[in-house]
Amino acid sequence: MNNKEIELLGKKFEEDIINWRRYLHEHPELSMHEVETAQFIYEKLLSFSTDLLVQRPTQTSVIARLKGRKPGKVLALRADIDALPIEEQTDLTFRSTRKGVMHACGHDGHTAMLLGAVRILVELQDKLHGEVVFIFQHAEELASGADEILNTGVLKDVDCILGGHLYNQVPVGQFGLALGRMMSASDGFDIMITGKGGHAAEPDQAQDLIYLGTEIVQSFSQLIARQVNANDQAIISVTKFNAGSANNVLPDQVQIGGCTRTFSDTTREFILHQIQEIVETLSTLYGAKGTIEWTKGATAVINHSEVTDAVRAVIENNFGKDAVHILSPHMISEDFGSYLKEIPGNFLFIGSGNPKEGITYPLHHPKFTFDEQALLNGTLLHVMTALTLPRALDDITMK
Repeated sequence: MNNKEIELLGKKFEEDIINWRRYLHEHPELSMHEVETAQFIYEKLLSFSTDLLVQRPTQTSVIARLKGRKPGKVLALRADIDALPIEEQTDLTFRSTRKGVMHACGHDGHTAMLLGAVRILVELQDKLHGEVVFIFQHAEELASGADEILNTGVLKDVDCILGGHLYNQVPVGQFGLALGRMMSASDGFDIMITGKGGHAAEPDQAQDLIYLGTEIVQSFSQLIARQVNANDQAIISVTKFNAGSANNVLPDQVQIGGCTRTFSDTTREFILHQIQEIVETLSTLYGAKGTIEWTKGATAVINHSEVTDAVRAVIENNFGKDAVHILSPHMISEDFGSYLKEIPGNFLFIGSGNPKEGITYPLHHPKFTFDEQALLNGTLLHVMTALTLPRALDDITMK
């Protein structure tokens, strides 16, 4: 089947894809509450074909399977479906109808593109090798949905997994590819320092917990600069420092919060251990008590090299060599990394920015939107990889 025939099918369903995206944008739901969203997806899939096996592996996720008429491997395509607790500030005619909830990360587009791919591939089932698994995943923003789906065992037969993310910093019409490291792991921390407060005029009768807190924060900079290998990217960001309520009182507690970003598991565990050590050691030195609570976040997204090469070939063959935009590693996070720990695959950015139209706002911004031309591009890429990779995976060394 040639590119022109696939593109014509894409055009045939483009209006549906746009309408699905706009409906989802108007009706966003937060992580773990995607009840209506999952039901919408479920009903759409059932309407496409009786050949689709549609499952509900968790309460708010949906998976569909489509077997081709020819032999081949099992390929999974993933979209995330949850929204964010953000009050929308766009002037879109289809802006969110739910106060304080918004699709500010493009998940409405991801869902619509994957629905479009399913609809087209149903038409092309006779051309399809192997089997395609379509994952509509919940709770990506909590960095928990991918792990929950993996834990159900529904992907145990999958040979390769692909995913994509709309991204306004890549122009519409291009695809951002990373050769290996793409997005970092993330972990959050909350530190509580407690001790003896007192009058600011009598510091010798109290413990200066604010000074102690600043010592702890400064130690984090030294940790990154002098104890982490310079070739291994890592960040510690302190984003909260709360203490005191009066100008003449030394507080009896200090709260510090922030996050870490890493790529290697070794560095990730080392930083977590060292921060714990810094907090406890310095607190003891100053006669105070320091405790820390960790919130484990997303696993690093590290692309499989040979799958990435195969995806790059699909892009170049169907969209042209100029459509490939090579990326440096990003320190933002995505729970797709959990899949890549278990299954070889690739994650990429789908260019959605259009400065001429003012479409430049980044992910998680209250004015975020994207060029809807990206919806057809992403849908077609899903279709083209589904038609190509299941028969090519035999020649790829899956490591």
